[in-house]
Amino acid sequence: MRSKTSLFNKEMVLQVGRNVGWISAIYFLALFFAIPLQIMMINSGENYRSFMPVQRLFDFQFPIQFIMFITVPVVMAIFLYRFLHVKQAADLIHSLPLKRQQIFHFYTLTGFAFLIVPVILVALITAVIHGVYDLNLYFQLEDIFRWTGIVILFNSVFFLSGVFIAMVTGISVVQGVLTYIMLLFPAGFTLLIIYNLGLMLYGFPSDYYQVRNIEYLSPISHLGFLEGQMITAKSYFIYSALILVLYFLSLSLYKKRKIEAASEAIAFNGLRIVFKYGVAFCMMLLGGMYFDAMQNEFGWLIFGYGAGGIIGYFSAEMVLQKTWRVFGRVKGLGYFAVGMVVLILITQAFAPYEKKVPALDDIKSVTYANHIYIHQDDRLAPKPLLKKENVEAVRMLHESILKNERLNEQRRMESQEFALFIYELNNGKKLVRQYTIDRFDYEKQLKEIYESLEYKRAHEPVFKISTEDITSIRINKHFTGSPLIITDKNKINEAFEILKKEIEQDPFTIDSYPIGNQSTIEIMSGINNYDHIELKQSYKSFIAWLEKNDMLEEAMVTPEDIDYIVVSNDSIEEEQFKEYPEEEITNRIMNDKNALKLSERDQVLSAIESAGYGWFNEAPYTAIFVYKNGSYKEIRTFSDNKVPGFIREHFKEDQ
Repeated sequence: MRSKTSLFNKEMVLQVGRNVGWISAIYFLALFFAIPLQIMMINSGENYRSFMPVQRLFDFQFPIQFIMFITVPVVMAIFLYRFLHVKQAADLIHSLPLKRQQIFHFYTLTGFAFLIVPVILVALITAVIHGVYDLNLYFQLEDIFRWTGIVILFNSVFFLSGVFIAMVTGISVVQGVLTYIMLLFPAGFTLLIIYNLGLMLYGFPSDYYQVRNIEYLSPISHLGFLEGQMITAKSYFIYSALILVLYFLSLSLYKKRKIEAASEAIAFNGLRIVFKYGVAFCMMLLGGMYFDAMQNEFGWLIFGYGAGGIIGYFSAEMVLQKTWRVFGRVKGLGYFAVGMVVLILITQAFAPYEKKVPALDDIKSVTYANHIYIHQDDRLAPKPLLKKENVEAVRMLHESILKNERLNEQRRMESQEFALFIYELNNGKKLVRQYTIDRFDYEKQLKEIYESLEYKRAHEPVFKISTEDITSIRINKHFTGSPLIITDKNKINEAFEILKKEIEQDPFTIDSYPIGNQSTIEIMSGINNYDHIELKQSYKSFIAWLEKNDMLEEAMVTPEDIDYIVVSNDSIEEEQFKEYPEEEITNRIMNDKNALKLSERDQVLSAIESAGYGWFNEAPYTAIFVYKNGSYKEIRTFSDNKVPGFIREHFKEDQ
């Protein structure tokens, strides 16, 4: 009669304990140091009253916790199923009178127990410390239970991912590498696809999608955000379902796995093809992404695709064949190249996508922005435009961009503008496109959009702040003096109303080169909400209000702050800026025998209001502003159309 072997007998548990027990011990010690010991150290010190309240146990030494959470479960899976990757051990285990599913259940569940026992022990110790020190003021017992549940959940995902890969491969090192690739794959692959679609399809909003919570597609990057927020019920459900799928899929693969697969990089023949071409495809996308980011030229993009695909293909072959002598296997590479050419041609055939601009009657609203924002409900996110004339203006700009596609792609734009279009259609769908344009090519269309009151109120921060919420207005004077801080409620209300009118009347200028005084206005509202506005030279009413209330000298640079100004008609080119340090450029201008020195108040005031910022541009005049406060020297420039007449006349006479 055949004897029966108990699945969970003492000897087998001890054997597994000898293999992975040390991992469990290290895990416990690391978590004990990060949480219970940390709490005791903080509360036993002399300054224990300054112990900062926390909302989660993740706030204690989170970097240590994070490293343990992502490494220990994977290492546990590697050492636990090491027997599958060593032929003698595989033969021995599978010679036991046990079915494969029994072996799988025993090893997986025993390893899981060794993994969660340290977590539970740390949670119990923390609960005891919580009661002894009476820490209800800082965190609750519920926080300990919540921490325990989240850690066990993520440990299970990482551990079973390692178990699943153990069934797929026959080499422990490959198991570790492939486990992390698998865990990062959803987020990484999505990023590669989105980025490369942005290269292939004109107008595809790759930047827009890249900031739309891609990090939550990988449990590793998702775990990295747990220091600042909690996991949602939806995430609990998804990860729980993933755990079940990984468990039973691993069991199914184990039943089909051949013992001879030990020491093979990929244990199943069918998966070898997927692995080889999958690596080649991902490396191709990565190569294109890298060279586009570095060079931003079509030739380098094609080179990146080719080089990435070749490197990925032969790297995968080396792993599969366990040798570097694989460069004669070019037949498969040829198939891959043909497939990729066909795929690129198919992608390029999506002309209707690239040319799509919704009809005016189909649009409910449109959001036009020159920057990317994460969520529509963000406090500073632009609001949609609803008025028909403004929606049509945005549509017309969109159509103009499409007509100039080749010009937009070929030109090296010195004054580039990001253009994001988000249409909300009447049928409930959304159409999103993004482009990079030269704003000088679309001056008329941009002026019509930017000068509309609806656009300004949808974008400018001052129109999204309630006057009652403002606690202070701070004006930071450029480089000199202490900031002006306005806290009087009446003055805040007056200043805020004037500012809103100034912004409503502010004309659009195509030139982004900043001119004149460069003070910044900082509005504080609510709890730690700070909004910054540039105090432009054109805000005459606001400047007059500052002067009327004897605040002008505190808020803006005036002639009284300047010792003197030295102006030269020796412009600084970009290459000179790269080659020479600031001090050398300053000395060159200061020692120019033909330079004009300004010290008269009216001339200094005119220079302050007309000078631009930056060390180099197309401007033919360069100036050194020497401040009285610490003799600080600042390099500024005058463009030809902004330079004061007396400066122009001086250098005409010298010629």
